[in-house]
Amino acid sequence: MNPSMTAQIIRLLGSNVDFQGKVKPKDTLEAFFSVSDEKGKATEDSELLFVHAKLGDLDKRFYRFQDPDDNSVDYYDENGKSVRQFLLRKPVPNGRFTSGFGMRRHPILKYARMHPGVDWAAPIGSPILAAGDGVVIKAGEWTSGYGKQTLIQHANGYVSSYNHQSAVAKGLSRGQRVKQGQVIGFIGTTGLSTGPHLHFELIVNGTKVDPMKIRLPSGNSLDGDALVKFESERKRIDALLGVKDDDKEVASIN
Repeated sequence: MNPSMTAQIIRLLGSNVDFQGKVKPKDTLEAFFSVSDEKGKATEDSELLFVHAKLGDLDKRFYRFQDPDDNSVDYYDENGKSVRQFLLRKPVPNGRFTSGFGMRRHPILKYARMHPGVDWAAPIGSPILAAGDGVVIKAGEWTSGYGKQTLIQHANGYVSSYNHQSAVAKGLSRGQRVKQGQVIGFIGTTGLSTGPHLHFELIVNGTKVDPMKIRLPSGNSLDGDALVKFESERKRIDALLGVKDDDKEVASIN
């Protein structure tokens, strides 16, 4: 596989899998991608077609499909529902959850006050991903207490906030459109911070909410002609893999 495919798998699984957790004996990760020669190695033209992840209690299948209506490419489960969430709750793939939303004793100021976000610890320089599609309204600007801060405006009144960054991604600027999973910055410890981490906030119509508990809009589901074409593509990929519907039913029962 090439690095972009590895990154794609991390984006697909990032909100459901703890990449810092230990691998268990029964954990498996199957990936199927296109190749243009007999060597079996990915090239720049290769596409990640299918992923089957069995990690702990997670058992997910993702199929690549290009929507004929707008030619957009996304990944869907076997029922044609997009696996892409409206917003990622964990924008640091290798992050470790260290502090939740709510009142706490501030580690530097030494008195109790509201912690209006969640903290993800990771080594300095670790990538920070855009939680969702949107427009950058602040790009790494210094903000008191928050250090280098980036803000992204999403649809329906949602804004995501990324703080204590060491730097922003090259070329990132105010007014720029970004896609979910795009690298927008890097872990740092700027501002009021005791160590390298991302302080992540989610703001809905001007109110800061708990990113881990708020109910977010679900992904899109295919219907009509698009669903028919997706089912045809899914069956084609299953046939190439030698997987039958009966096999999936048995797997789900087990």
